[in-house]
Amino acid sequence: MPKPLIECPSCGQNVPDGKYCNLCGKPLTLRDSQKVAELEDSFHDQVTETEGPETDTSIDPALLPHFDVTIQDMPSEAAVVLLSGAELIVLDEELDRIIDQTKATRQALQLQQADKGVLTVRAEALREEFERAKQRRHELIVVKEKLPLETVLENLDRHEARLSKLEGVAGTLDKDVYEEQRTEILQSIKALQTSLKDAIKTGNKWSKGIKNTLKALQKESSRLDAKFKIGDISREKYESSRARLERGTRILEGGQKRLDELLSQTKKR
Repeated sequence: MPKPLIECPSCGQNVPDGKYCNLCGKPLTLRDSQKVAELEDSFHDQVTETEGPETDTSIDPALLPHFDVTIQDMPSEAAVVLLSGAELIVLDEELDRIIDQTKATRQALQLQQADKGVLTVRAEALREEFERAKQRRHELIVVKEKLPLETVLENLDRHEARLSKLEGVAGTLDKDVYEEQRTEILQSIKALQTSLKDAIKTGNKWSKGIKNTLKALQKESSRLDAKFKIGDISREKYESSRARLERGTRILEGGQKRLDELLSQTKKR
């Protein structure tokens, strides 16, 4: 009985079904891995697309990303700024994982004994996960604002650099002009140093709030373990809830690390 004809994914001709095309010699199994290959090949283009030139940063608050967690003693606007940056790091790690799994699935599809049905389902699941991650990344990168502490530190660096440059060319300037410029810069630095004290106080309060929120998440995780162990929730519900809690914890810890880095910079002044 003749073998059924299929279209070769390489040369496009109808040839007998088998491992290799009898016309061009290329593997016919590529038809099963095509979806996975498209996902892998499109990843870098689509991520790069989200990192294009900056545009107008005035964003409708309703379009800002939503976070399930509420940080104690931290305004929601500041929390969005801090957590958006932290989640972007987590999200990029997750995208790397998706690509690694996609490559493994693609390689598995080319094995003669591969269960192509199962692997194709896995490829579709990876594609869907990738699309969700890409959409979330778009939501996060619209947040261009900075924390008050970060802004004050950057402005201090800028004015101190101005003062250093001015002193370097002092001998080439009119004395009155030099004193005029020096006074203006020193006044700006003094005002910023006052703002820095307030920003440090606020930053320390936010840091404490993040730590308290992390403790609350740990309790929620322990509560979840108890419910699962006594049979109040299914394994599926337990695993999905635990994954959500662990991801939220990673994001919070990333925000804590960023805030601590900023606070650490203030000690060097």
